[in-house]
Amino acid sequence: MKISSKARYAIQSMLQLAMQVDSKPLTLADLTQQQNISSSYLEQLLASLRESGLVVGVRGPGGGYRIATDVADISIADILMAVHERHLKRPKKSSYGMSIYNDMWWDLSERIQEFLSQISIADLMDREDVQLYLHQQRLFKDVPLSDSQTDIQRKRA
Repeated sequence: MKISSKARYAIQSMLQLAMQVDSKPLTLADLTQQQNISSSYLEQLLASLRESGLVVGVRGPGGGYRIATDVADISIADILMAVHERHLKRPKKSSYGMSIYNDMWWDLSERIQEFLSQISIADLMDREDVQLYLHQQRLFKDVPLSDSQTDIQRKRA
């Protein structure tokens, strides 16, 4: 299964915000620079995340975006629902186009969503491979690599 670019950027943004020391807000400019995407595209994603209650916008000097709640309470499924809500909800049943395959695919989709509901942002933050990726992408630049992450990085080089 491949996750859309929209979902990947939303998850990366949530990880960046979650990694901020003292929940300091990150500006849109910081987020776009670190992810190398356009500010208008990221602003749309952040608006969806804000409407879903996952991030809050902070106005004024030193403002930006920050995580709205405990990272252990935010699942990958929550993020996907925020940016792809209409695609992840089962449509109302109708007699047109009904087949066993439609039900099978929706059942599979629901199982995947259930699985992703069990993975929180906190879980991702604890993974060494995720932390290494964030360092490589310069999304996690203020936190030093652990010894084991440095070893992983050497082995890949």
